[in-house]
Amino acid sequence: MSWWEEELPSEEEMMEGCRNLEEHDNTVDYIVTHCCASSTQLLLGGTAFKPDRETDYFEKILHKVKFKKWFFGHYHNNRNVSDREILLYEQIIRIL
Repeated sequence: MSWWEEELPSEEEMMEGCRNLEEHDNTVDYIVTHCCASSTQLLLGGTAFKPDRETDYFEKILHKVKFKKWFFGHYHNNRNVSDREILLYEQIIRIL
């Protein structure tokens, strides 16, 4: 599997994300991303997955933002990692 550095968000894009969250008092119902926070990644695979600037950015979001559920799918599995963090790959769920 290959990937490119350009797939990661730029510093400007991450700052824009933080500004948008701050405009909404760092409170959202759902977060939907490809990857997850670095600490969540560690729970999923120990040291098999290496943190990067995106997972580190999500780590800050994890501790700063109030949310009901966080959905992500990069790790090709279906699993509740915690009561709020859900790994979805081939599963379809209703979030209404």
